[in-house]
Amino acid sequence: MEFKTLSLEKKGSIALLKFMRPEVMNAFNSQQVDEMKLAVTNLAGDKEIRVVILSGEGKAFTSGADLSEKEAKWENVHDALIEGYLPSLKGIIEMPKLVIASINGPAAGIGAAFAMACDFRVMSEDSYILSVFSNIALVPDGGLNWLLARNIGYTKALEYAVEAKKISASECLEFGIANKVCSLNDLDDVTFSWAKKLSERSPQAVANTKKLMRESLEKKYLETFEDEAKIQVEIFGNEEFKEGVSAFFAKRKPNFHK
Repeated sequence: MEFKTLSLEKKGSIALLKFMRPEVMNAFNSQQVDEMKLAVTNLAGDKEIRVVILSGEGKAFTSGADLSEKEAKWENVHDALIEGYLPSLKGIIEMPKLVIASINGPAAGIGAAFAMACDFRVMSEDSYILSVFSNIALVPDGGLNWLLARNIGYTKALEYAVEAKKISASECLEFGIANKVCSLNDLDDVTFSWAKKLSERSPQAVANTKKLMRESLEKKYLETFEDEAKIQVEIFGNEEFKEGVSAFFAKRKPNFHK
């Protein structure tokens, strides 16, 4: 699969998906929006891939939408968001595998939404997340109001959005929205090493736990309890379960790549 605004490399069970418009700090043009939809859809259905790493080439993760694009594909902002960005953001959130944002610099505007839509975030020390919309008299979009408010709370999310303040890597770690922070030089290695470790976990445990936890944000305790019970019934006793139990009693590492 060849792209002009992205690169996609597969290393075993790990996919490396990278924004490739460094000359504009990986800002999204219409082509990159379309290519992201295609890449995310294909990765979601790729049974060989266990973990996806999303990153940006050059000095930025992505600076958001390319406001200099003169011939955008969509007639209005609503269509751009619903038809353009939503499919890939929704695809990341609903993908039955883990997605790690490896953030090397600014993750701003719709780029912040992509960073926050991922399951995990590894950030370089000088990187940041920025809801920049209020600087141009707009509201955060891409679901960023929902993503930030649920991750750092209404009060702080509103403060950072209204003032268009950077959420630094250290603050992201403090707020619990960054899993790891490291030097820029170590970012690729730290992210890939963690992805490799995560890729060895049970696929059915990962997919179902991600689904349960994502959906729990909109459900009551007893609803989630019942969902857990239903899924346990479905997977209890199958081959992955048997391999995990066998490895436990044999005191060996389970092999979930069979």
